[in-house]
Amino acid sequence: MMWFYKDGNQEKGPISKDELMQLIKTRHITKNTLIRNEKMNEWRPLAEMMRPKSQTSANPSPHREPPRTPPPGSDSQQGAAKPIKTFNAQIPFQFKGTGSEYFRIWIVNVLLSIITLGIYSAWAKVRRKQYFYGNTSLTEAAFRYLADPIKILKGRMIVFLGFAGYSLANQLLPAAAIVLSIGFVFILPWLVVRSLAFNARNSAWRNIRFNFTGTYGDAAKVFILWPILIPFTLGMILPYVYFRQKKFVVENSAYGSAPFVFHATSRDYYHIMLKMLLPILIVGVFAGIVMAFSPRLSFLAVSIILAMYLYAFAYFSVTSSNLLYNSGALLKHRFKATMSVNPYALIVLTNTLATVLTVGFFHPFAMIRAYRYKIHHLSLIADGDLEQFIAAEVKETSALGDELSDFMDFDFGL
Repeated sequence: MMWFYKDGNQEKGPISKDELMQLIKTRHITKNTLIRNEKMNEWRPLAEMMRPKSQTSANPSPHREPPRTPPPGSDSQQGAAKPIKTFNAQIPFQFKGTGSEYFRIWIVNVLLSIITLGIYSAWAKVRRKQYFYGNTSLTEAAFRYLADPIKILKGRMIVFLGFAGYSLANQLLPAAAIVLSIGFVFILPWLVVRSLAFNARNSAWRNIRFNFTGTYGDAAKVFILWPILIPFTLGMILPYVYFRQKKFVVENSAYGSAPFVFHATSRDYYHIMLKMLLPILIVGVFAGIVMAFSPRLSFLAVSIILAMYLYAFAYFSVTSSNLLYNSGALLKHRFKATMSVNPYALIVLTNTLATVLTVGFFHPFAMIRAYRYKIHHLSLIADGDLEQFIAAEVKETSALGDELSDFMDFDFGL
């Protein structure tokens, strides 16, 4: 059974019985602290909850709760998550993966992909995603990645043959290569939709799959028509384009049959972009002046520029991610992201240096560090029963679109 407690006016939880007892031992929770469990609709002081059952009609205290053995064949014995009925509670996401565990998966994936000339890369992708999904949980229920590596391999084979044909045409018939390049622009909306649908429909939480229902027409607007205007506006429209793309992804995504909602505005993204570009311009001009008047300090100037680039990357990643999640909702449930720029910038800097110094071998540890920080600063603010979701019937989707995005190093996700 999960428990909640009041810290001033703020509700904390859910926490386990053992965590509750630890907070009591450390006097973080006192006898006057209001607590409740997931079956209670009202708050009670801890002192009242710890009275003998004969003195109160309230639920037994957490340390006296009798053990319950689930009946044979129940969800508990099969490893399924317990029913969660939560109201106005902030539920944190959790990640239990470690760098050493993922390093073993990563090094095996790399070696087998090399030995098999890339054939194993489809299984490597599934193993990687299953590790991150399986170690990410909400309400003690882990996420699942369900893609079939055979389908991914088929998609990659088609991608390889397509690009081999394009390279051959570029050598023999340059004009044909130009036509193929133009044709790719019209394929892009299909690529986006198929990639997002494949990833969504192969992701699940509590045995309910995610879904994506975006159309090719809408994808063409946000990934072709609006970006065409970027050079004509000298880049001023870029934040609006980025906003429209995120809005397209979020509002066409769903958990089962429940659609996600996006409340951010283009003004929010312009605010982020302007706050990021101003210090970059100032530092860039300063570094340029230093390099022009004192060539001996060129190394220092370049170092400053690189540090500023890493900080700008961290700033944009943190602020845009916070905005994305804090502006998102699923029915009445909201998300809360609380990442800070400076700690994440330090992670980016140390990850970059360690990866360079270890000739890439620190890469899996770097991925775990960055991912753990993001997940541990993300919560779901539940407003109602989390059991209300109904699994939507989703169609089986080809892996081709997803593999094209991987091969081109595109990322259309959140």
